[in-house]
Amino acid sequence: MKQIYAYCLLFLFCAASALGQVQPRGVFLQKIVNPHQEFDVLVEVDREDALYTAGDILQTYVTSKNDGYLYLFYRDADAQVAVLFPNKYQKDNFIRGGERVPVPKPGADFQMRIGPPFGHELLKAVVSKKPFPFIDGMDVAKFRIADTTPVDDNAGNAFNNAITQTEERDWAEGEINIRTVPRPQGGDGNCPNTPSSLPVPDGPQGTKKMHLILAADISSSDAVGSVVQSDTYNLRELIENNIAGGRLNIVDLQKKRKGELLTKDDILREIRNLNVNSNDTIFFFYSGHGAYDSEVAQRDAEGGQYFALASYIKNKETEKPVFRYEIMEAMKSKNARLSVLISDCCNEQADVPAHVRPTQPPQSRGEMKGLRALFEILFFEAEGVVDITASEKGTYGFIYPRESREENGKSKGSVFTWNLCKKLETETYASKDWEQVFKSVREETNKDYQQVFAQHIQDGRIQQKELKPHAFILPESR
Repeated sequence: MKQIYAYCLLFLFCAASALGQVQPRGVFLQKIVNPHQEFDVLVEVDREDALYTAGDILQTYVTSKNDGYLYLFYRDADAQVAVLFPNKYQKDNFIRGGERVPVPKPGADFQMRIGPPFGHELLKAVVSKKPFPFIDGMDVAKFRIADTTPVDDNAGNAFNNAITQTEERDWAEGEINIRTVPRPQGGDGNCPNTPSSLPVPDGPQGTKKMHLILAADISSSDAVGSVVQSDTYNLRELIENNIAGGRLNIVDLQKKRKGELLTKDDILREIRNLNVNSNDTIFFFYSGHGAYDSEVAQRDAEGGQYFALASYIKNKETEKPVFRYEIMEAMKSKNARLSVLISDCCNEQADVPAHVRPTQPPQSRGEMKGLRALFEILFFEAEGVVDITASEKGTYGFIYPRESREENGKSKGSVFTWNLCKKLETETYASKDWEQVFKSVREETNKDYQQVFAQHIQDGRIQQKELKPHAFILPESR
């Protein structure tokens, strides 16, 4: 049986040189994006965690909502791109809408077997209502006469330019990231041994998991509280779209409260009750009011910020604010591999009015798409602490004004969280770490704020001229 060897993908970040920014090879594949496509294309593989060991057979499935012609591209660790399908063993690439099409199909004379090098890889599917006979010097008919068809950058850029200039309603795309690793020592002897620096598949006791805790301090009668549900909705949808369900445990504190106001005890209790192992990640996200206590800040410059929960604002005589450092201490007590604390709130020395009452957040409608390489790097390979808030000390966080509150039918919520989600959703390079991502999000958040609130600032209705997220702690660059 003919074997088509599948190689791993490692997205290479552009490296600066004396001559300027170097364009990484194969980047054209990430540019084949149709943001306004009229039908969906879903790419799946036969493993929920999308993790494969050397020698494994990769089975792919593609589902298009419309009839069309399927082209399946593959980008390897050396940034080389090839067309896996169609090929000389399966030339007919017409698929019916709504059918889950296996590649290869049962009984086909080829397989996709995992081999070196190892790392992250990408499968990209393009479905066109019309076949591509010839595109800007690239003979697409050759796809059907070879095992796989290499596509160099010149041909790839021509293909990208041609297809992205096609009517948006006539084509659609989808993709999935997978990860491949060498076979551990003691394998079949035909594959290289696993270097100690490379990860291997986790055993039953060591499967890496993310525990996502969502703390939306929601109030329908408060201008901020009525919007923060969009922040947790957008973040949850993003995480669900990029991390398979078996690796994700979501704790939605507002749902657990069943309409009652969220309290400090609720938050700390849920963190302490997590069932966490040493390979796991804890990601705590808060959206709501915030401030800092000057006395605490004098003792600890980074420890004065607290979350001004609605329960505390309403009942200051009986309730207490939850300080940022208290949440971080509770997270660290779980001894997880990575602790991520991100908040979207103000960082000013001022509380907010007490006219608050709870409301229920919407359910996320995210579609599971599998683990992207960037998420693997940020959430399952990074170690230590990530501690980020939406605004620098002495400044306010901001929600979008009513006239700018929606984009593509989705409520944007708060400026920082929206830009954070947008960056994580659109970033294609898996070589970026938390420091690089934060720097980019910080710049984009401030740029967006200054554009959206330009007239408010000019008219003097808002005194704050910049909105710059602040990182208390980030893992060291690798």
